[in-house]
Amino acid sequence: MKGCSELTAKSFWREEGINFSVSDSEGMSGCLITLWNSSKLKVVCSFKGTGFLGIKVLSMDKVFYVCNVYSPCSLSTKRVLWKNLLNVKDKFNDGEWLIGGDFNSVKNGGEKKGRSEIENRAEWEEFAGFISDTGLEDVPCKGKKFSWFSSDGGSKSRLDRFLVSSNIVNLWGVVAQKIGDKDISDHFPIWLVVDKMDWGPKPFKFNNEWFHHKDFIDFVEKEWRGMLIQGRGDFVLKEKIRLLKFKLRWWNSNVFGKILIWRRELRR
Repeated sequence: MKGCSELTAKSFWREEGINFSVSDSEGMSGCLITLWNSSKLKVVCSFKGTGFLGIKVLSMDKVFYVCNVYSPCSLSTKRVLWKNLLNVKDKFNDGEWLIGGDFNSVKNGGEKKGRSEIENRAEWEEFAGFISDTGLEDVPCKGKKFSWFSSDGGSKSRLDRFLVSSNIVNLWGVVAQKIGDKDISDHFPIWLVVDKMDWGPKPFKFNNEWFHHKDFIDFVEKEWRGMLIQGRGDFVLKEKIRLLKFKLRWWNSNVFGKILIWRRELRR
């Protein structure tokens, strides 16, 4: 489709107050459309590029960037898309980010099965590196494992996903991504699953990339030994881990974050 009429757009979501943003099709790639309920949130502006369509949202006095993705097939054009998404995210850094859609890539062999399965570790690693560079969370899937099946069912992949900022995960109570049932498309619908119930302390998150930094172990040892906490052993351990989490968050953004920026510059 070249563009999309208001009547067509609103036929996808039959409620009052629905508004939308659209990006025209390019070649064989169909147009992208993002819809929202304007009675519940305010969209400040939209932005787009080849393979993505985004909106800036104001909701509950907070800023969110929601980006809809439809990736091209070739690795060279995927690289352009990944680079452009990282650049846009760096530019618009006054809010929380959510990027979702058809990335047309998998990050490891476990996300692809069937006769079309080909060893392509270079692309897997590049896509996994892109996800890491965004600083967003690839929340685990709940239920189904694959979001795309070939017409004969001989091949399947997880091509669709959401990448979500950790603050959105905590603020909304995101617990999983859910892949729905197949309809007319060869891609399955996908949702973010939200659960506001308190399931206790959040898991301690750790980035294996930290081990590659020469100062990481020394930093952790210094901070751990410097925490003067008294009480029972289990209480001391719990408090030290809680405090270390905040120290690592600071270290990640102020030390390790600069390495990621430097790595992006090298790629350019």
